[in-house]
Order: sequence, then structure tokens, then C-alpha cells
Amino acid sequence: MAERYDNDWANLYGSSRRVAIEQIDQHRHRTRGGLSVVDLGIGTGNAIADLQGQVDLGQCTGFDVSPGMLSQAAQKLGPAVELINADAHDASAHLPPTSQDLVLCHFVLGFGDGGHLLEQAFRLLRPGGYLSLATTTRRSFAELYEGRFERYANWIGVKKSLDRLSNPIDHADCRRLLQQHGFDILADRDYRQPVCFRSLRDVRGWALDSGWVVNGEDKHFGLRVAGAWTLIALAMVFLRPLFPVHATCEMSIVLAQKPVAQPSRQFSPQRSSGSDSARKSVAG
Repeated sequence: MAERYDNDWANLYGSSRRVAIEQIDQHRHRTRGGLSVVDLGIGTGNAIADLQGQVDLGQCTGFDVSPGMLSQAAQKLGPAVELINADAHDASAHLPPTSQDLVLCHFVLGFGDGGHLLEQAFRLLRPGGYLSLATTTRRSFAELYEGRFERYANWIGVKKSLDRLSNPIDHADCRRLLQQHGFDILADRDYRQPVCFRSLRDVRGWALDSGWVVNGEDKHFGLRVAGAWTLIALAMVFLRPLFPVHATCEMSIVLAQKPVAQPSRQFSPQRSSGSDSARKSVAG
């Protein structure tokens, strides 16, 4: 995945990062010495690299479980950013509580326990600190698993896989999830980017570049996907009339803040969406 990640098919990650950085730049308070930042899924380092040109940064830290991702991030960001090869679910074991001005949580909810990741973010942020969240929703690219594609999607288990993810159902669900974890919402955008899949090659490119294929918890899911590519490739002459497919990538991009005055509260063990997920943390 690391070698393909910066391909960013259809510029989905790049365009959403611009929205997230605009939110940060417009709503953050000026701090002396720059913002201390932790990225819970640094991937190849694109988010912090983009921030460096827009925001005064102090100490920066990035987590990822993929050595390949971290190797690319190191080349891109240099020694100024501390890179930690560890699961972001355990971020607070590596950094002190209330130590961060900004936590980035971009496209990581689908790779683990979303509620627990938000708890980690809340724990790391100082009172008044910011959380920048960007995530696809479970309604994203519904055109690829409903309607004329529903039979094929059911065969490879797409809907079952989506039900296992911690991604919010939609933008309203994302707002609720953040509020349930104690955050105040400063800016939010129900971001929708139209995409045209001209052929199965485009679908495959998006699925591989984004890491969507590795999201499935079912250990056989990847095998079914591989089998689907083979069968569909063999039947391409029959499926060609299904393309092009005009679809919509639905993303929720939110800047939230940890309240300065914090009410006493306990996290509920019940999540607002999704179910138990494998703890995988890779991202962008």
C-alpha cells in the first residue's frame, strides 16, 4: 500500500486535506513557538508537509504501523518530525497527556476502533486544543455497491465489510460521534467530490491506492476481492456496458476543540457507529 498511497486516485486525499488545513488556519489561536502536532496516521507525511507551508509548527509527531509509510514520510519531512512505528490506538503510551495543540486524524477511522482513536486524541490534547478529523462515510461511492453492481458487491462482501468499519454512517453521524466524545465543533463540511469511474481499472486503482481493500476484517475478504478482479476481468466484455459510473465520494471534514473547562465524564463503552474492528492504523 505504501508504494501506491501517494498516487491519490482522483485527488481525493489532496482536495480534502486542503479543506482541513483551511479550517485549521481560520480557527486556530496564535500560539508562541508554533503548534505541537501529532498525526495519528501519518502515512507518507502529506498532511504535516502541507501544514508546514500554512501554519507555524512546533514539535511534530507521527504514528503509523507501516514501516514503508514511515520511510516515505522520513524522506518527505526530514528529522524535524518524530516518527513512531506504533499503533495510534496506543498513542498516549508514547506521549504525555494534555501535551498537544493539534491532533490530526485523517482517514484512520476505517482502519481501527474509531471511538478509541477519538479517546486518544482527547487525552493528548491540551484544554482548548484542536482535533482535525477527515473521514469517508459509509455512504461513500454507494454507486459501486448498489443498483447494477449490487450482485457483485454482495458476492465479495462489500456491505458486510462496511458494517464492520468505524467510519460514520454520514456527516450527521460524524458530528454526533465527536460530540459524544466531548468535543466542541468549530467548523465542519459535508464534503462531496464527484468521481467518474471509466472502467474497472479505475475501480481497482482507487481500491488499491486508498487501501480500501485492506479494510475488511474477514481474513478471506482479500481473497474474495482478488477472485472478483479475476472473474470480472474475464467477463470484461459483458461488464463494459456498466461503465462509465458516476459516483460520489462522501467525506466528513471537521475541526473540533477540546473544551477549556471540562465536565467530568466517562466514555461510554458503546460506539455510535460501526462494530468491533481490527486495530490497524494506516492513513494519510
